[in-house]
Amino acid sequence: MEEILKIKDVTKKYQAKNGEIEAIKNASFSVKEGEFISIIGPSGCGKSTLLSIIAGLEEKNSGSVEIEGEETKGITDKIGYMLQKDSLLEWRTIYNNVLFGLEIRRK
Repeated sequence: MEEILKIKDVTKKYQAKNGEIEAIKNASFSVKEGEFISIIGPSGCGKSTLLSIIAGLEEKNSGSVEIEGEETKGITDKIGYMLQKDSLLEWRTIYNNVLFGLEIRRK
Protein backbone atom coordinates (compact mmCIF):
# COMPACT_ATOMS: atom_id res chain seq x y z
CA MET A 1 0.00 0.00 0.00
CA GLU A 2 1.09 3.54 -0.74
CA GLU A 3 2.04 5.92 2.07
CA ILE A 4 -0.31 8.87 1.97
CA LEU A 5 1.16 10.69 4.97
CA LYS A 6 4.74 10.60 6.22
CA ILE A 7 5.96 12.48 9.28
CA LYS A 8 9.73 12.43 9.76
CA ASP A 9 11.62 13.84 12.77
CA VAL A 10 9.11 16.67 13.36
CA THR A 11 10.08 18.95 16.24
CA LYS A 12 8.18 21.95 17.58
CA LYS A 13 9.49 24.34 20.21
CA TYR A 14 7.77 27.32 21.81
CA GLN A 15 9.40 30.26 23.53
CA ALA A 16 8.05 30.83 27.05
CA LYS A 17 8.93 33.34 29.77
CA ASN A 18 10.98 30.72 31.59
CA GLY A 19 12.74 29.38 28.49
CA GLU A 20 12.12 27.12 25.56
CA ILE A 21 9.44 24.42 25.67
CA GLU A 22 9.77 21.41 23.40
CA ALA A 23 6.19 20.42 22.56
CA ILE A 24 7.16 17.71 20.05
CA LYS A 25 10.54 16.02 19.67
CA ASN A 26 11.48 13.97 16.59
CA ALA A 27 7.97 12.60 15.88
CA SER A 28 8.04 10.09 13.04
CA PHE A 29 5.35 7.82 11.57
CA SER A 30 3.59 7.09 8.32
CA VAL A 31 0.03 6.31 7.31
CA LYS A 32 -0.77 4.07 4.38
CA GLU A 33 -3.84 4.32 2.20
CA GLY A 34 -6.82 2.72 3.97
CA GLU A 35 -5.10 2.72 7.37
CA PHE A 36 -6.70 4.18 10.48
CA ILE A 37 -4.47 5.53 13.23
CA SER A 38 -4.96 7.22 16.58
CA ILE A 39 -2.73 9.74 18.29
CA ILE A 40 -3.18 9.38 22.03
CA GLY A 41 -1.55 10.88 25.07
CA PRO A 42 -2.16 13.07 28.09
CA SER A 43 -3.28 16.67 27.86
CA GLY A 44 -0.45 18.95 26.80
CA CYS A 45 1.71 16.29 25.13
CA GLY A 46 1.53 17.85 21.64
CA LYS A 47 -1.29 15.94 19.91
CA SER A 48 -3.15 19.02 18.68
CA THR A 49 0.13 20.76 17.84
CA LEU A 50 1.12 17.82 15.65
CA LEU A 51 -2.26 17.83 13.88
CA SER A 52 -1.94 21.59 13.31
CA ILE A 53 1.52 21.07 11.79
CA ILE A 54 0.22 18.32 9.50
CA ALA A 55 -2.65 20.57 8.38
CA GLY A 56 -0.21 23.43 7.76
CA LEU A 57 -1.79 25.69 10.38
CA GLU A 58 1.38 25.80 12.45
CA GLU A 59 5.06 25.72 11.47
CA LYS A 60 7.45 23.07 12.70
CA ASN A 61 11.00 23.87 13.82
CA SER A 62 12.47 20.88 12.01
CA GLY A 63 11.54 17.68 10.23
CA SER A 64 9.26 17.04 7.29
CA VAL A 65 5.62 16.35 6.47
CA GLU A 66 4.86 14.61 3.19
CA ILE A 67 1.40 14.11 1.76
CA GLU A 68 1.13 11.73 -1.19
CA GLY A 69 4.91 11.88 -1.63
CA GLU A 70 5.21 15.69 -1.70
CA GLU A 71 6.62 17.73 1.16
CA THR A 72 4.08 20.26 2.38
CA LYS A 73 4.78 23.95 2.81
CA GLY A 74 1.94 25.54 4.75
CA ILE A 75 -1.77 24.94 4.27
CA THR A 76 -2.77 22.32 1.73
CA ASP A 77 -6.16 21.28 0.42
CA LYS A 78 -5.16 17.63 0.83
CA ILE A 79 -5.59 17.65 4.63
CA GLY A 80 -8.33 18.79 6.95
CA TYR A 81 -9.34 17.98 10.49
CA MET A 82 -11.95 18.84 13.07
CA LEU A 83 -10.75 19.91 16.50
CA GLN A 84 -11.96 18.05 19.55
CA LYS A 85 -13.67 21.21 20.77
CA ASP A 86 -16.07 22.48 18.16
CA SER A 87 -15.57 25.94 16.77
CA LEU A 88 -18.80 26.10 14.83
CA LEU A 89 -20.54 29.26 13.75
CA GLU A 90 -23.76 28.98 15.76
CA TRP A 91 -25.98 30.51 13.08
CA ARG A 92 -24.93 27.95 10.44
CA THR A 93 -25.96 24.32 10.14
CA ILE A 94 -23.27 21.66 10.59
CA TYR A 95 -23.28 21.10 6.82
CA ASN A 96 -22.80 24.83 6.15
CA ASN A 97 -20.02 24.98 8.75
CA VAL A 98 -18.23 22.18 6.88
CA LEU A 99 -18.63 24.11 3.60
CA PHE A 100 -17.32 27.35 5.12
CA GLY A 101 -13.66 26.63 4.31
CA LEU A 102 -14.53 25.98 0.67
CA GLU A 103 -16.65 29.13 0.52
CA ILE A 104 -13.88 31.43 1.73
CA ARG A 105 -11.54 29.83 -0.82
CA ARG A 106 -14.21 30.35 -3.51
CA LYS A 107 -14.42 26.63 -4.36
